[in-house]
Amino acid sequence: MSVTKKLTLSFHGRILDSLGIQMYQSPVAAIAELIANAWDADAEQVKITLPDRVGDATATASVTDDGVGMTFDECQQCYLKVGRNRRLEDHSSQTKGGRPVLGRKGIGKFAAFGIAVKLKIDTVSRINGERTVFELDLEELRGDEFVSTNETEIRVVDYQAPSEERKARHGTTVTLRNLKLKRTPNSKRFAESIAQRFLLAQTAHRFEVMVNRESLSDENELAGIQFDFPREYSKSERPDGLRIEEGFGIERLGSNEIRWRIRFTKDPINSDELRGISVFCGVKLTQTPFFFGLSGGLPGQHGQQYISGVVKADYLDQFAEDLITTERQRINWEHDQAQLLRTWGQERIRDLLRLWKERRSDHRVKQVMDRMSSLGKRLDRLPGHERRVVELALRKIASIETLADSQYKDLAGAILTAWEGGRLQELIIHVADVNAMDEVSLLNLLIETQVLNALHVAEAVKAKLGIIEGLRRRIGEKELETRVRDYIAGNPWLLSPEWETFKKETTLGRLMDEVAPKVGLGKDEARRKRVDLIMSSGDQLLIVEFMRPGLTVDYDHLSRFQYYVDRIGSAIEGETASRFARVSGLIVADVINRRGENRRLLKRMASANMRALSWDGLLRHAEDQWREFMHVLADRSPDDGCLQHIASAGRNG
Repeated sequence: MSVTKKLTLSFHGRILDSLGIQMYQSPVAAIAELIANAWDADAEQVKITLPDRVGDATATASVTDDGVGMTFDECQQCYLKVGRNRRLEDHSSQTKGGRPVLGRKGIGKFAAFGIAVKLKIDTVSRINGERTVFELDLEELRGDEFVSTNETEIRVVDYQAPSEERKARHGTTVTLRNLKLKRTPNSKRFAESIAQRFLLAQTAHRFEVMVNRESLSDENELAGIQFDFPREYSKSERPDGLRIEEGFGIERLGSNEIRWRIRFTKDPINSDELRGISVFCGVKLTQTPFFFGLSGGLPGQHGQQYISGVVKADYLDQFAEDLITTERQRINWEHDQAQLLRTWGQERIRDLLRLWKERRSDHRVKQVMDRMSSLGKRLDRLPGHERRVVELALRKIASIETLADSQYKDLAGAILTAWEGGRLQELIIHVADVNAMDEVSLLNLLIETQVLNALHVAEAVKAKLGIIEGLRRRIGEKELETRVRDYIAGNPWLLSPEWETFKKETTLGRLMDEVAPKVGLGKDEARRKRVDLIMSSGDQLLIVEFMRPGLTVDYDHLSRFQYYVDRIGSAIEGETASRFARVSGLIVADVINRRGENRRLLKRMASANMRALSWDGLLRHAEDQWREFMHVLADRSPDDGCLQHIASAGRNG
C-alpha cells in the first residue's frame, strides 16, 4: 500500500546552473556521470536506453542499474543533499563492495539536467526493499535566488514500504524526460565514446555496461596496432624499476604507483577520443587524451598522430584537495601532486617516440624485404660494401615519419634500380651518410627519382615494344593459336595497355560448361576451339576468342561469339554473389570481313562493348599506344640524354 511521504531540496535556484550542468550538454558526458553513480552503488550491470527520436515530449532516455538502491531516508540525506562529500561523511574511499569511490563533489546526479529538463528517479533498496519514486524538474528548481533558505518540496510519485520480497529487485532507474537534444544519438558512436571513459576491462569488479541491449567493448577499439609498450621494450631499453603485468607497465612515482600501456598504430589515428594518453582514476576518465604538455622540437613528434595510451593513477583522487575538475575530464596539472606524473609522462613519451621512430624504420626495411622478395635477392647479389650502403640509405629514408608505406616501397625499389644501373650512386651514398633524413632531403631525392622512374618505365616500354614485334613474327609464321593464347594470357598488355592489370580467370569453368551448349558449342572440344581465354581485373571480365592464323572471321563466327558473351554476361548478372559487374569481349582473326551484314553486326557488338580485330590490327593498336606512352615520357624530360636515347630507340624499333 502506498504511503504519503515528503522529500525536500534545500539548495536550489541559480546555484544549480553554477554547479556546472552546462558542462554536461552532450549525452555522453551526462550519462557517464550516472554510470559512475551506478559504480559507486556496487552495481554489476548498467542498462542504458537511448531515444529512437528526439524533438517531442515523449522522447526519453534511461539508465538502470542493479546497485544497492536507496532507502527513503537515503534519498533525502544523500541524493538530495547538494555537495555531499561521500568520502568524508562515510569515512571511507571505498564502497561497501570494496570499489574505489568515484563520487566526490555530490553534484554528478545533476549532470543529467545538461540534456533533460525532468528526471524521474525510481529506486529500490537492497537493505529493506523500500521503493521510492520521485521527480526533479529543472524549471521548478530554478529561481531568481542564488541560494534559498526555504526548502523546496520534491514531488514523490510513489512510495512503497519496506518489503523482504522486493529486496531482490534492488537498483535504481533514472529516466530523462523533456530532452534538450537536437539530434538523435547514434547508438554505436555513443557506446564507443562511453567505452573511452571507463576502464571496464581493467577492473577486478564485475561491471557490465549495455547500450540499447548491446554490451560495451571490453577494450577501446584501436585498429592496426603496430607497437605495444611496455611489451615492446628490449631488456636494455626497459626503464629502471618497471614491472610488466598483463600488458601493463607498473612504476612507482615517489610513494605512489601507476599502471600504463601505450600503443602505436600503423596509420594516423583520426579520432580525438583515441589519439593521445588518457588518465584514469579508478575506472573513470579524469583526463581526456593529451601529451603531458609536450610541444615542438621533439624527435619523432609526427608520431603523436599514431599514439594512444592509458595511464591509471588512482592516487590523484585520494588527496584531501580535489585535483580533478568538476566534469572529471581534466586534472589540475599545476598542483604539486600532479607535477610528478606530468614530468614522468613527458619523459616517457619522449623516449617512446624515439623508439617508435627507430622501430618504424626497422620495420619498414624488413617489410619491404619480406614483401619484395626480388628486392632481397637483388641486394644479395651486390658486393658486401655496396649492399651496406644501399641498406643504410633505405633505412634513412624509412625514418621519415611522413612517408607512407606504399611510397616508401616505391622509393626503395627505385633506389636499388638506380644503384644497379650505375646511376645516382653519389646521391645514394650521400643519403646513407646523413645523420637524419628529413622532408627537405626527401624532396631533393624525389626530384632525382622522377628521372629514375622515367628511365625505368622507358626501359620497360622499350622491352614491351620488342616483345610485340616478336609476336608479330610468330603470327606471320602461322604458329598455333594455343601458344599465342598462352603467351597473351601471361602478358595481357599485348592486347592493350589498358588491360595490363588483367589476369587469367580460372573460376568460371562451371558457368562456361553450362552456357556453351546453349549457344551451339560442344562441351569441351568445341569450347577449346572457339573461346580461348577469359581474363579479369577487379569487377571486369574480358572474354577473348583467337581465330587460328590464316582464317577469315565471317558472320556466323561473329554472331556466335556475340551470343556467347551475352549469355555469359546474363548468367553473371543473375548471380548476386558474383564480383563481376562488366563483361566485354574481343575476337581476333587474320581477316575481319567488315562488309554488308558483317558491318552492321560489328557496329551492334561495339555498342555492347565487344570488339573484333585482325591480328595485325591488334598488334598495331598495342604498339601505337606504347609508342605514344614513350613519346610522353620523352617530352617530360627533354634534357635527360639517357632517357632520350631509350625513347629514340623505342620509336625507331
